[in-house]
Amino acid sequence: MLAAPDILFRPAVVADLPQLYASDPYAQAHESRRGELQRMVQQAVCVVAVVDGHVLGFAVLEYHFFGHGFVSLVCVAAAYRGKGIALSLLMELAQRCTTQKLFSSTNASNTPAQRLFARAGFVPSGIVENLDPGDPELIFFKALHKDEPQHPAAL
Repeated sequence: MLAAPDILFRPAVVADLPQLYASDPYAQAHESRRGELQRMVQQAVCVVAVVDGHVLGFAVLEYHFFGHGFVSLVCVAAAYRGKGIALSLLMELAQRCTTQKLFSSTNASNTPAQRLFARAGFVPSGIVENLDPGDPELIFFKALHKDEPQHPAAL
């Protein structure tokens, strides 16, 4: 496992796109995903994990989910999977998130992602049917900024 201090996190730049495509199996097969990644980089919502100048993976933090932070994509290059990169990316995005609530989602069939979210402190928060036939989308939630005072009604 790579330690987070060994990893540099920074916004992705256009020059990173070939490495992002190589990290994402879906982008390798679909031009539409490559276009999405290009948009995400241009909008500065994509963060890369870099060690010794090499992009090991990336994650995307957007705010289109009811105004809350939403991790819409986490990808790690095949050679670096299982080394804690995805978990480090999620923790980095939690630090960067400007809202008190952070959400993400994955298909019910994607048990590795579900385990990742659990390790990162996310909890199940709902299900969306009918996105992918026979494979519901599971929503996950993580409360952030717990050191802030709670609303009196919540006490």
